[in-house]
Amino acid sequence: MLAARLYGAKDLRIEEMPEPEPGPGEVKIRVAYAGICGTDVHEYFETPRATHEPNPLTGATLPQTLGHEFAGTVVACGDDVDRVAPGDRVCVRPIRTCGVCARCTAGLSHLCASLAAIGVTAPGGGLAQYVVVPADSLHRLPDGLSLEQGALVEPMAVALNAVERARVRAGGSALVVGAGAVGMGALFALKAHGVHDVLVVEPSPSRRAAAERHGARVLDPGAVDVVEEVMSHTRGRGVDAAIECAGRPEALNAAIRSVAAQASVVMVALYSGPVAIDASVVRLAELALLGSEAYPDGVFERVIEHMAAGHYPTDGWLDHIPLGDTLAGLHDVRDGRRVKVLVDIPADSGS
Repeated sequence: MLAARLYGAKDLRIEEMPEPEPGPGEVKIRVAYAGICGTDVHEYFETPRATHEPNPLTGATLPQTLGHEFAGTVVACGDDVDRVAPGDRVCVRPIRTCGVCARCTAGLSHLCASLAAIGVTAPGGGLAQYVVVPADSLHRLPDGLSLEQGALVEPMAVALNAVERARVRAGGSALVVGAGAVGMGALFALKAHGVHDVLVVEPSPSRRAAAERHGARVLDPGAVDVVEEVMSHTRGRGVDAAIECAGRPEALNAAIRSVAAQASVVMVALYSGPVAIDASVVRLAELALLGSEAYPDGVFERVIEHMAAGHYPTDGWLDHIPLGDTLAGLHDVRDGRRVKVLVDIPADSGS
């Protein structure tokens, strides 16, 4: 089969490898679509978290097949699998946890001290024609949802967790900084929660257009003073919460200065290093500066429910590319030329 394999920073190869077969408790999936994520961008352009030493939790090493956002059809089940059957359409919750650390035993397994993820630091990866995953990672897709939507459940779960952390009430207001895939997911999740007054900050014209198409008031940080615009829009009060999806120091500081007193700023973006903030602004306004990592139990299910209710439209922000163009897709996502890229996985190795 064909797969996109990461051998090291800036070393991605589309190559043939043996087709996997499921063992006990495992399921083999024929992948239909796999998303390119900001995490994949970090893995390719910076230092991969998988190394030549086996991961202590999962045994994964380089080369690593990328892709942790994917959906497909079950083609085979190993022994002791009864939750899915061949022919089922599924998406995959890729995180793997130890189950024994203090966070896992406290019910916070998504914050596991040894957290790993399929397609990053766990074997497999969705940028391949077939993948074998643990059966307990699978979620069936309702008949009304497409496999294309299924490949979006994982990044939308990241965004939904951030929005739920913010606890904005229906009828409130919010600022989303960054209109990549997670930023768009935050916009959709806010609207699903009854928050329709959403401002989105984004420098990319194509991403601003996508956010505006779906009901956001968009701000170009290169053309306006974001904080002044937000304060003018809210008559000096500030928004009820901010979701920071850009991963830039200036974006985080703009979010901090744009919220109302005692509001929340939720950081869901990936940062490449330490970030300086004006702590006095946080203290004087009694702000809650919150992190958001992955997704607790139940979030995947809620995303699927919201999708089935029509809260996650796909028009105007998705682009499809073939597996052979994965490298170009990584560059496009990094440089903000596209909002969300889905890789169409070929049906046979000659495609």
